[in-house]
Amino acid sequence: MGRRSLILLAALAACTVRRVPEKAPDAGVAAFHAVGAERERPAAIPRPAMGATCPVADKGDVDGSLDAAVRAFDVQDYATALACAEQAGRAAPRSVEAQHDRADALAALGRLDDAKEAYTLALALDPDDPQTLAGAAEFYLNRLGGGHDLAQIGLEYARRGSAHVGRRREDREQAARLALLEAESLDDLGRSDEALPRVEASLTLGATSEARYQKGLILFHLCRLEAAKQALSTFVDSNPDDGYAHHHLGLILEREGKTALAEEHLARARTLLPDEFPAPTILPSGEFRELVDATVASLDPAMRRLLGNARLEIEDLPEIEDLLAVDPPFPPTILGLYRGAPIGEASTEPRAIVLYRKNLARAAKNRDELARQVTITILHEIGHMAGADEDELRARGLE
Repeated sequence: MGRRSLILLAALAACTVRRVPEKAPDAGVAAFHAVGAERERPAAIPRPAMGATCPVADKGDVDGSLDAAVRAFDVQDYATALACAEQAGRAAPRSVEAQHDRADALAALGRLDDAKEAYTLALALDPDDPQTLAGAAEFYLNRLGGGHDLAQIGLEYARRGSAHVGRRREDREQAARLALLEAESLDDLGRSDEALPRVEASLTLGATSEARYQKGLILFHLCRLEAAKQALSTFVDSNPDDGYAHHHLGLILEREGKTALAEEHLARARTLLPDEFPAPTILPSGEFRELVDATVASLDPAMRRLLGNARLEIEDLPEIEDLLAVDPPFPPTILGLYRGAPIGEASTEPRAIVLYRKNLARAAKNRDELARQVTITILHEIGHMAGADEDELRARGLE
């Protein structure tokens, strides 16, 4: 039975910072390790009104019901797809396809808790089914709000699916989908160097245009900006209404100093995806400095003392040399950077925390959000100065 094609929602680039060694004996360090914040969980979409029925009159016709579920899903009639998958599941409770079709429909309807249970049931029936693993990987990557742990789950499902997908010609589409999901999850985890060969594999297997976009995004994250520009420009030519591609192409052109052309693409992204790309909260340099100074003044005294060990600098965008200082490189969208060794370690390089005004502006929908993001970024960089690594910072809500 033919399966629906993958619909991926690409996320904004992760904002990571320089990883530094861990030890940091200093009076302010203990105060930093008391800092923490809870993650916000994405709100589930309200349960839709019920009432859809499956058009297959014979309730025992499992294959007919499954075919009808796929047809309904392909035209985005998710309520009917669910009704048909549930009808097939009642007739054949151990049908893996019925259960993962039900899970896919529940996910599309925004019934996230029900979808999670449905994927769990389908995988309990067959933990190695590539179609179920692909659906579960996409669910954890693109439906549950993002984040490191969800991307890790998505990666493991996609990898297992790739290991069990068949080698027949008709399995190539599924193999391409799974390779693309691996690439997306690795990129979300900041492992863009590992993601690139997986997206190349997806393209070799004949993946959809989403793989071409994902390759451009991965190249962007790897700071291979000329190659990324070429890939995204080609993609935009054939997909003029893709807001994500316009946004990242605009970011590259901005770095090249092509301000007017960059703004055309960034504005197009805002028009196409206003919730994803709201108008940036760009403050004039002097006003932004005042906001940063006010943020520093509001910190706990121990945090301010720790911050006193480094210069606090503001730049519009990261320099390419800073991005390429690590392997794999930092993505161009980082919000801040710590330069230097942790407190307590000898270093010839002056310690400095750098905040990137334009990147921070794009991470906030209004001034209050900007102030909050500036605070989080400063605390994140103080954490690196105190010797904390990314996992420790993530645990404190300072991702």
